[in-house]
Amino acid sequence: MGDRVILSYHDSLIHESDMRLLEGRNWLNDSLISFWFEHLQHDIFLGRPRLLFVSPEVTQLIKMGDARELPIFLDPLGARFKDYIFLPVNDHSSLIASGGSHWSLLVYSRSCNKWYHFDSQRGANHRDARCLVERINGYLNRDVPAVLTDAQCTQQDNSYDCGAFVMIYAQRAAELAVQGNLAGACYVDRQEANRMRDLIRSLVYRLKG
Repeated sequence: MGDRVILSYHDSLIHESDMRLLEGRNWLNDSLISFWFEHLQHDIFLGRPRLLFVSPEVTQLIKMGDARELPIFLDPLGARFKDYIFLPVNDHSSLIASGGSHWSLLVYSRSCNKWYHFDSQRGANHRDARCLVERINGYLNRDVPAVLTDAQCTQQDNSYDCGAFVMIYAQRAAELAVQGNLAGACYVDRQEANRMRDLIRSLVYRLKG
């Protein structure tokens, strides 16, 4: 029967194989993070049009594709006019295949003219975050380019929870942004990573009906 689709939600698809990643000590993939970012955009922060959550797939195209083609991906999202942009950063170096070994979160604040990089394994994705910042700064074309800042955040104590932390940081950072309190720090209980896996599982089945 192949890898059955469990849920189609906006621009994301969740398969049986994705759901299995939520069990035990597994690295969370593009599909699960894309689903959560869609949920943040269309449900949790519905009515907050100045917040933009970019999917892992589009983020990878921005990082690895032709920089001259950024308007193709970002103009339809209205990226130039957003107050905050959230991007899941992956250390994978392929444009056409999923993969990689680490996730982190990059957040742009227009008012602060800064990029905050939330990395649960500090420094691991700095090169990839720097590449994204340089490319999107060029696209935004502001008089003073936004600077990249290493945010303070909870550090993972294993090799597989980075994706769960990205999901947590994205929601928490967005909540702080809405309150006007995004200041480059996000500390959470490490057990939140396990709770996020449970939350994604229950959310998928609730939306599936």
